[in-house]
Amino acid sequence: MGIALVNIAIIALVFTSIWPFPSGEFKVELPNSNDVSWSYSDGIVHVLAPYTIDNGWIYDVDDLEVSYSVTNQTGKVLAAETIPIGVVPAGEVKNDEIDFTFNLTRFYNEGGMGMIFRDDSLHFEVSVSCMYTMKLIKFEATYETEVLWDALIRGYGVTNLTYTPAGATLEYYIETSAILAPLGSVPATISVYDGNGDPLLYPPVTQSVRLGTNSSGVMTFTPTAPSVPPTSIEVRVQLLGFQFVMRWP
Repeated sequence: MGIALVNIAIIALVFTSIWPFPSGEFKVELPNSNDVSWSYSDGIVHVLAPYTIDNGWIYDVDDLEVSYSVTNQTGKVLAAETIPIGVVPAGEVKNDEIDFTFNLTRFYNEGGMGMIFRDDSLHFEVSVSCMYTMKLIKFEATYETEVLWDALIRGYGVTNLTYTPAGATLEYYIETSAILAPLGSVPATISVYDGNGDPLLYPPVTQSVRLGTNSSGVMTFTPTAPSVPPTSIEVRVQLLGFQFVMRWP
C-alpha cells in the first residue's frame, strides 16, 4: 500500500508539473503591432515591445530566462539578447518588455533599402527556459510573432513643374512615417538635373521638410542650362542621410 501511495504521489507530481503547459496555465503573451512603441533619432531606432509571462499554476517558476531574436523580412538580424528573469511565483503575472535599438543608417549603408523605402515586418522569435516543480522539471518553448513596420520614407514625387530659361518652379511632396513626427522639420538637400544628367541647379539648395506627415514644398530656381526646356528632369534628395530620386514627368 505504501508503494502504491508513493506511485500515486509521483504520478500526481508529474501530472501537476506537465499539465500547466498544454492547458495554458503557464503562458507567454508576445506583443502585437499595436503594443510596440518606436522612436527614431540620428539613424537609431529604439523599440519597446511588452510581453507577459503568466504562471497561473501551483508551483513557482525558477531560473527563468527569455531569449529573443528580431529579424526583418530579408533575414537581417536587428537585435538578439538573453534576459535573465529568475523566479516567477505561483499565481503571478510577470510584465516586462523587450527593449532594443538597431542602427538603420548602417543597415542602409550596407545596401538595405526595405525598411527605409518599403514597408517591412519584424519577426520576433522568443525562447523561454525555466525550471518547474521545485526545479525537478525543465521547460523550454519557443514563441513567434510578426510586428508590422512602416517605411520611414513612404512616398515622394514631383507634382508640377513650370520651366522657363529665366526661372523654374518645382512643386513636390515627401511623405514620411509617423515615427519621425517628433523630429519636426528637418533640412533636405535638393539637386535638379535634366534627363541627360546635366545639372539644372547649382549649387544644390536646402529645403525644410516636415516629418511624420505628407509634406509638400515649392522650390523656385534659375536653371543653369539649357535654354530649351528639358523633356524630363531628375530631382535628387538627401533627407536624414538617405537619398532618393524624384522624376518628372
